[in-house]
Amino acid sequence: MADMKLDQDINAQIEELRNQIGKLSADLVKRIDSASERADEALSSTKAKVTHIADHARAEGRNVVQAARENPTATSSILVATALLGLFAGLVIGKLTD
Repeated sequence: MADMKLDQDINAQIEELRNQIGKLSADLVKRIDSASERADEALSSTKAKVTHIADHARAEGRNVVQAARENPTATSSILVATALLGLFAGLVIGKLTD
């Protein structure tokens, strides 16, 4: 008699655990689906932004190349000035680290 009662209690507990596992599994599936949807939305949004930025960078690059072709003297002057500034900055940093 006591053994049957113990078996029934154990079976009831096992059934309760199965129900809880089922509920937890369903909740986990919902959370994973929600996270997946949010990740997809973020990816789509980021992809659109990156595409826009890349298009803008290409257009600006074309503008720079066009300006360099139209003004070769100014382009050379800017490159020389930039090189001199880099050299000067390197010398100053070298002096400061000694």
